[in-house]
Amino acid sequence: MPAIDLIDETYVAVAPERLVDAVADPGLWRRWFPGLTRQVFMDRGVKGVRWSVTGEIEGSVEVWLEPAGPGTIVHWYVRGDDPDAGVAARLHRDYLQAINQGMFALKDDAEWRAVGG
Repeated sequence: MPAIDLIDETYVAVAPERLVDAVADPGLWRRWFPGLTRQVFMDRGVKGVRWSVTGEIEGSVEVWLEPAGPGTIVHWYVRGDDPDAGVAARLHRDYLQAINQGMFALKDDAEWRAVGG
């Protein structure tokens, strides 16, 4: 079992096509996870993207965009091992907080734009 295993989802009231560019934006992920270097290993287009990651953790990050009615369920996963052994609890807390804040900001922005904001 990986030392870091984060899984969550957020409903966004816009179609996946309106989110795909945002979730693939390298700048977004650098802000959320400044301690990780990412390398795309599977670009799934409108369904999302998967990255190999190195740095604070060695593993993978995935975003899956699932159509749900008029919107999208954004599933995300961060899995990996802690190469520095012993900081997994801090990374778990920090990464969970960073991605939850980021996802809610992404949701707010996408939904605001959808209503003409």
